[in-house]
Amino acid sequence: MSDDSFIREVNEELRQDKVQEAWSKFGRWLLIGVAILLVATAAYVGWDRYQAAQANVSGDRYLVALDLAAAGQPDEAVAALEALIADGHGAYPDLARMRIGSIREAQGQPQEAVAAFDAVAGDSSAPQPIRDMAAVRAAYILVDSGTVDDVRARVERLTGDSEPLRFPAREAIALAAWKAGDTETASGLFQQLVDDAGASNGISARARLMLDVIASGAPAAEGAAPAAPQPATDQPAAEAPVPPAQPAAPATPAPPATGAAAPENGLAPDTATPATGMPAAGAAPTVTLPTTDLGLGGADVLPSGAAPAVEDAAPASDTPEPSGTPPAVSEPAAPAGDPVAPQGTVN
Repeated sequence: MSDDSFIREVNEELRQDKVQEAWSKFGRWLLIGVAILLVATAAYVGWDRYQAAQANVSGDRYLVALDLAAAGQPDEAVAALEALIADGHGAYPDLARMRIGSIREAQGQPQEAVAAFDAVAGDSSAPQPIRDMAAVRAAYILVDSGTVDDVRARVERLTGDSEPLRFPAREAIALAAWKAGDTETASGLFQQLVDDAGASNGISARARLMLDVIASGAPAAEGAAPAAPQPATDQPAAEAPVPPAQPAAPATPAPPATGAAAPENGLAPDTATPATGMPAAGAAPTVTLPTTDLGLGGADVLPSGAAPAVEDAAPASDTPEPSGTPPAVSEPAAPAGDPVAPQGTVN
């Protein structure tokens, strides 16, 4: 046997002796540690599954409460949420308290709603995102029912550039400042919301709208042109301009009758005489020719004692006049020369 083989065998025996000695000393504790580790792992997995199952049950109860609130049963919904707060699991008790605040706000009870949100915001055991959201919700309610200091006390810490809820927090403070008459602070905060690209579309749109409202309420700049005077509204109705009437179509005069008699006094026929064939007071009778196609003519339209009808007088045109204009009256023209009084003229 060589020296190398002998040394190798001795080393192997020494290692086996050391392993046996270590196992005899620590083997039992090692087994106990492994058993504890396995039991702890199993317990953790079992507990996690139990918590998940309980959270699922709490989630179902939470959804039932939401359905009651949506169905118009706020009292039943609040009772279900309070029971969930007492024995719920996970984040559902905190969500239930926030939902109670929303229901109270919908019922027109701002103080109860703010108290519910403040309870969540002040609970150190609740997750921080839920606490911050509860503070923002309370601030929005206090915009209408509280003061600027009340709003700032809840969301001032959330207005930093690194805060995820800085946009709603700034909007709540800006609204409260505008309501209190501090337009300078409100304008600055609204402008930040408009300029910040990280703000949501809804918040940016509301901020832009509020800037327009604030600008419309500012005094007019110096040197602005005065507004044009408005027309008086108490003008009498009689002075209102009347649209011109449509001109009537000119009547087609009949050709002069041959040998027609002129009036006794030598005057032109009275144009104001109505088309009834009756002479005007103190004037000589006139001959009225029909302007319609009723078949009347000659002596049928002459008054008693008037001059005989002209046989060869041209009848008036049978074309009807335009709608809305009175029929034209055609009278024979007086012959040239000295007037000759007809026989049987009324004195």
